[in-house]
Amino acid sequence: MPMAEGYRRLVRYVAVVAALLVAMGILLYSSVYVFNLLPVRFSVLLDMAAAAVAGYVAIRIISKEITQVAGRLVGKKRASSVSVLFRYLAYALLALVILSLAGVSGSALLAGGTFAGLVIGLAAQTVLSNVLAGILLILARPFETGDRVTLNTWQYGMVAPVYPPKYFSDDRLFPGYTGVVKDIGLTYTLLELDEGPTLKIPNSVAVGAAVMQHGVRERVVRVRYQSPASVPLDALLPALEDAVKKNEWVVRQDSVRVYVQYVGAEYSVVAIDAVCRGEMEDPPRSSIYVDVARAVEKLKQRKG
Repeated sequence: MPMAEGYRRLVRYVAVVAALLVAMGILLYSSVYVFNLLPVRFSVLLDMAAAAVAGYVAIRIISKEITQVAGRLVGKKRASSVSVLFRYLAYALLALVILSLAGVSGSALLAGGTFAGLVIGLAAQTVLSNVLAGILLILARPFETGDRVTLNTWQYGMVAPVYPPKYFSDDRLFPGYTGVVKDIGLTYTLLELDEGPTLKIPNSVAVGAAVMQHGVRERVVRVRYQSPASVPLDALLPALEDAVKKNEWVVRQDSVRVYVQYVGAEYSVVAIDAVCRGEMEDPPRSSIYVDVARAVEKLKQRKG
């Protein structure tokens, strides 16, 4: 498996380099024969191509080193943003170096820049919007690498599952894509979903999405329990309170509260509130239900 993965990475790397060379060839052809910005000398074209390839490889290597160093200095979350900013600046500098090798003057760039910018802007509108959105994501930081978030956006529609009414829970169903942010790149944001797959979201979509930050360490959990009327309330309430205080999910014993919500001829309903660890309600609620059921069973056995 490691060899196969390494082979796939090598193929992807070669494909990226080949695509870069093709793009550079198209750019050079347009500059020479369409806009007349570059000299036609073959040696200059070779120098530019060599500079482009060498610069791209150098930027990739340095970017990885910067990510590692920044990770130790400012943390893994900020390291990705630092690396992306470096790549933005490095690619812009590389473009200036290539143009200087071609001997392009500032006046020539200004002369052909208006029409060329219009053509390139219209042709690469989506790409440029993703790049600008990536810069905004890094500066505004609605989320960072390592954050667990839910992205809700109209561009990618989904049908939320419909569950029966959950009378004993206040859990909400959030429609969206929930996962951990793995990387904020030049054009895409990588989100590793809770279900397992990795979702690549264009930056222009991510910047306009509603972002819900997760990571709540504690939350109030409410449990309602229907107890038979044969169990007296004066014994039921302290028994339930004592059982819930010992639950592994409860982080503060003084937060446990037991309330009577209904008393009838056949059964009574009590509500139990407790501050539990985590951001989801179902796991601690399930554990509390087990402890409550055991406590009520003990009371029944004592009475019997």
